[in-house]
Amino acid sequence: MAQVRLEKAEVYLFRFQLEKPFRIALGATTEKTEVIVALHDNQGRVGWGEASPSALILGCTPDSVLAALDLLIPALLGEDPRCISHVVDKMDRVLLGNAAAKAALDLALHDLVGKLHGEPVWRLLGGAYAEPLETDFTVGIDAPGVMAREARALVAAGFRAIKVKVGEDPVRDVERVRAVREAIGERTRMWIDANQGWTRAQAVWALARMAECGVEFVEQPVAAADLEGLAWVRKRSPIPVMADESVHSPQDALRAIRLGACDYMNIKLMKAGGLLRAKEIATICRNAGIPNMIGGMVESNLSATAAVHFALSEANVVFRDLDMGERPEARLVSRGGSAIQDGCQVLADPEAPGFGVGEIRREWLAPVRTYGVGERMRPGE
Repeated sequence: MAQVRLEKAEVYLFRFQLEKPFRIALGATTEKTEVIVALHDNQGRVGWGEASPSALILGCTPDSVLAALDLLIPALLGEDPRCISHVVDKMDRVLLGNAAAKAALDLALHDLVGKLHGEPVWRLLGGAYAEPLETDFTVGIDAPGVMAREARALVAAGFRAIKVKVGEDPVRDVERVRAVREAIGERTRMWIDANQGWTRAQAVWALARMAECGVEFVEQPVAAADLEGLAWVRKRSPIPVMADESVHSPQDALRAIRLGACDYMNIKLMKAGGLLRAKEIATICRNAGIPNMIGGMVESNLSATAAVHFALSEANVVFRDLDMGERPEARLVSRGGSAIQDGCQVLADPEAPGFGVGEIRREWLAPVRTYGVGERMRPGE
């Protein structure tokens, strides 16, 4: 094969308003600005990636992601995209942290290499076959009756697992969980996510009362930095505990496991910095006997599709929180990729190379950067 190198990168902003504010213990989201990256090789192929900034969870904003890309992309141009591990390691040598910016580049690299080899990313990552993946759908914090009605409608639409956001007030949270369980019946799986909203004592009090509702697990009941507290709650909780915001990197995963802080661990591509580091976390968890969930932020269906490929490649992912990118305003990919059908994420064409993204709505994108080997240009300069 002829020499392959990264020749050009384009960076765009994708802004969308949520049809309904999405409220969790950390606050409400009404709009999002995603950073979209297109990496070009010297033979005309292009790979697409996405960064989903979050100031409160990832410690980044769209502006800080753009600043990080100003450092990362020039260091990657000229590299062979097939050497993904080398390129991702180089990003870590250039800049500490900044996982969302690195995720955008990692995703674009995997998409590009899949196209180069003519293979879907799920197979490149070690998956044996592609099948519909059952996913939950999340109900944001609201009045108990409102949440119950929304959950009932989701079950009627085909979802067999409902995730309930809590963490605002323990007493009110117990009411929310009981109302949702009554609405969805006993056969529907129910997960809860406190997004760091409780103290240790509040978590134990609430979980003791929620256990009667058949809750399968609770995500991140206490502050992300309080791994000892997470372990303390786990020892006293009748409901299994999942780490989420406490674990971003493979190193975080090792610390959580050594402390006995969780029964399960949630992997998100934006926290991990992309697919390569996500696989490393899954490998650590698999060898420690800790099953994984694949989740996401408020993202477009571009990165949601990448998460589907990851889930198809990793047997240790037994829970799927893949409801992101499904709203019409977040469907940046207009043809190909993945979509939800009857409560499952389904690839439009499981054999399509890369992520199988057939068409991007470019009219929704605002160009902000173009990089070439040895140069960078801003529109208008």
